[in-house]
Amino acid sequence: MRRNKAFKLETDNRVDVVKSVCRVKGKILVGTKDSEIFEIEEKATPAISMVFKAMGKGKCGDLPHTHPRKSLPQLSDDATKMLKKAVIGTAARSLAFSPDGEKLAVGLKNGEFLILKTETLEVWARKRDRSKAIQDLKFSCDGKCLAVGSDDGYVDLYDVSQGPILSRTGFCKGIPSFVFQLDFSADGSFIQVGTGAYKRLVYGVPKGNPVNDQATIERITWATWTSVLGQEVVGIWPRSTEKADVNCADVSGNTNAVATGDDFGFVKLFDFPCPGKYATHQKYVGHSAHVTNVRFTYDDRHLVSAGGDDCCCSTLVLDERQWQA
Repeated sequence: MRRNKAFKLETDNRVDVVKSVCRVKGKILVGTKDSEIFEIEEKATPAISMVFKAMGKGKCGDLPHTHPRKSLPQLSDDATKMLKKAVIGTAARSLAFSPDGEKLAVGLKNGEFLILKTETLEVWARKRDRSKAIQDLKFSCDGKCLAVGSDDGYVDLYDVSQGPILSRTGFCKGIPSFVFQLDFSADGSFIQVGTGAYKRLVYGVPKGNPVNDQATIERITWATWTSVLGQEVVGIWPRSTEKADVNCADVSGNTNAVATGDDFGFVKLFDFPCPGKYATHQKYVGHSAHVTNVRFTYDDRHLVSAGGDDCCCSTLVLDERQWQA
């Protein structure tokens, strides 16, 4: 074996570590450890150009939050399309679209959150009432209330119907750990909170008063379900599991299936609800390490997952056969 050619990749006076290579029709695509993509044209004098610059560093968190009215973007003939990019200056931890898809809420690592106009990615509003990372955000079904959950152990409730001067109507307290999953009821009167202590809590909206009556909780119809806790999803937990092994969940729009991501890189599909232990399921190898989030697209035709350490998004195309675990 002999080496025919060698190409040196450098950015900002540093040598990039290569993670993947693809060669097609006189061109080589190279992916690096820092999430950059280079294109090399195999000519007598090779031309090296960067076609994608890294948009972030560290782990990938709540990245895949799908649009409520659009499926995955269609690609052009060269199979590439960057839709939009916003520079916000601080590491982002969470995302949420408004029900009409016109606004995008972004939770930041420093406790601040922004609301962007989806079409232009201009900042419509910004607020900071907490000092630690915003781990999840969620709009109510009517789009009038935004819930913001933080590592401080609070969920703040904001009225976003009166314009960009946001008014906090209440907050949920008594949460024993950080907040990582939020879901509104269909009528917007309740919110369920998943916590780092693996306790599922329910509060009233808009004041944030705790709801402890189990009969009341059982009668609630939830608009979304992203919680890994509750009788409805007991079956997603495998045998000999620890509390932290299942990281995320999402129920499909037709409410027939629940997808999960775990610490072992697996994306799984279960029937929903699955109240019995160790429910049957379909399993897919999605990532090299822990899966941090999963989301169905609005039409339930695709399932998008994010990996933590691999900083990668994967897409699973679903068909009718995959709805039966």
